Amino acid sequence: MSVPGARVPPVAIHRTDAIVLRAIDYSETSLIVWLYTRDHGRVHLIAKGARRARSPFEGALEPLVRGELVFYRKAKPDGLDIAKEFDPVDLHLGLRADLARLHRGVYVGELLTELSEPDVASPEAFDAAAEALGHLARGSHDALEQALVGCQLRLLAASGLRPVLDRCARCGGPVFPEAPAGRDARPAQERDRRADDAWFGPAQGGALCLEHGRGESGATAVSRPLLRRLLATALGRRVAPDPAADLEVRRLLDQFLAWHLGREGRMVRWLRPVTEQARPEAGGAGTRRRGASTSAPRGPVDRRPEALAGSPSRSPSPAAPGGSTVRPPLGRRAR
Repeated sequence: MSVPGARVPPVAIHRTDAIVLRAIDYSETSLIVWLYTRDHGRVHLIAKGARRARSPFEGALEPLVRGELVFYRKAKPDGLDIAKEFDPVDLHLGLRADLARLHRGVYVGELLTELSEPDVASPEAFDAAAEALGHLARGSHDALEQALVGCQLRLLAASGLRPVLDRCARCGGPVFPEAPAGRDARPAQERDRRADDAWFGPAQGGALCLEHGRGESGATAVSRPLLRRLLATALGRRVAPDPAADLEVRRLLDQFLAWHLGREGRMVRWLRPVTEQARPEAGGAGTRRRGASTSAPRGPVDRRPEALAGSPSRSPSPAAPGGSTVRPPLGRRAR
């Protein structure tokens, strides 16, 4: 309740690095824009006049564009903050030239949205997404999966959901069985080809030893080299790109994310090879699913409006009243 004569607190002005996540048509001239900022986390702003032919934003509010944002924090918490300026720093044009790069870039934006809460800053998450988008736009084609895997792990760590990889998530013991001396005389490289040395269980929180992983529904048997590669990437160690191995690692993390988010990511099916997109489950040489099912993963389904961000449909959005429509990622018309 306002008090007559009370002083109204001044409007705060902020300048920060930001990545555009989505844009929603709000009126004939304005947009509602979701951005992930380095200093303020995810913010939802109204960009007045952004749809005009001579807009001060000059069409820069496109998904996955990185830039410097200036916005006003309103004194009343129940209203949208106002975007004043957005100066593009990196348009990530390479994403628009290649579908493989584009799909992975959109997936990064989806993860950044799903693993964040409004107005909760996480510089680590911002840096992970910004670096991944740069690698996806300009990096080697063979290293695309590796860049995406690194981003997945860093975003999971920033959100407190990093999987346990250096020990068994169930018992805390070593993941790999150690055979007594002289029992297995095969070279180490040949022993590492076994596909049941360890397991990875999304519901259990990560890597599992042979005793606790075998028989677990939804757990995936993994080879030693694959799990070691996943652990090395999580620790930030330099790993040579291997598209096939990185694809298998990314599939493990996709399963882990689907469990914790309550559903599979929208972009996951577009990241599968063309020959596998029609199949409900895709396995590989380094992994084997146990108890795999075509049903949705267990766990609570988040139906909040912010958890449904980035939908490619043009259905009305809770954040856009009056029947406004949601722009699909990277799908806005050129002005």
